[in-house]
Amino acid sequence: MIKSKIAIIVSLLFLQLAGWTQNVIVKSFESTTSVEARTHKRLDSKGIPCALIKVRCLLDGLSFKEAIGSVENKTNEYWVFVPDESEVLTVLLNKRHPIIVRFDDYGEKCVATNVTYILSLAEENAVRIASFSSKSVPSDFQNGAEAGKAEDQCNLGKCYYRGQGIPQNYYSAVAWFRKSADQNWAEAQYYLGRSYYYGQGFPKPDYEQAVKWYEKAAKHNYADAQYQLGLCYEKGKGVKQDMKMARKWFEKAAKNGNDKASLKL
Repeated sequence: MIKSKIAIIVSLLFLQLAGWTQNVIVKSFESTTSVEARTHKRLDSKGIPCALIKVRCLLDGLSFKEAIGSVENKTNEYWVFVPDESEVLTVLLNKRHPIIVRFDDYGEKCVATNVTYILSLAEENAVRIASFSSKSVPSDFQNGAEAGKAEDQCNLGKCYYRGQGIPQNYYSAVAWFRKSADQNWAEAQYYLGRSYYYGQGFPKPDYEQAVKWYEKAAKHNYADAQYQLGLCYEKGKGVKQDMKMARKWFEKAAKNGNDKASLKL
């Protein structure tokens, strides 16, 4: 009888501790075309407009290390303003380990002034339940990718690139992006170009190869590739610096919905 009570008490304590230590993970991070960063403009200490990150999470009591000014707490959403060109956001949670979100892991080298982003967080168990009804983990794409389907190859590459549902591995990401890109899949061409640009999955950055793949994706009117191509011409990375060409690609990207490109015009 005493042993049974002890066992019950131990089980309850274990469950309680499990609740405290349940992981909170990043579901997604992406830029948007929303204008809140401009309509609710906030300046950093140098007078430069901030980027806005809308953090979507069901948990209460979150705070953010890099936040400029007060955090606006909306319903299940925190509005966090951070300095231009910030590369990380540190999410502080009550009685849990902080989450360090590196934007580069999700396809954004850094955040940009006046641009609005969405960061979605969730407790790990909730994500596992949701994954049964949505294509979000490598196993969902593996069969199609191995069968040669370009879209699944690209999606599997993104899982490796972001560490979504599997440990992050840039080399595996590049391998799948290349298979998809060789089939003329624009998104894969963009990510392959990005991988070359930042040296992800390669010994070092290769700007000329980055431009080559950005151009292929840009010809399909892939807006992010057009924007990155504009940056290459603006900075003289992989091509001779040419501000007219930079503007040309920024205009195309803006026309196709890239909000960051419109800020360049």
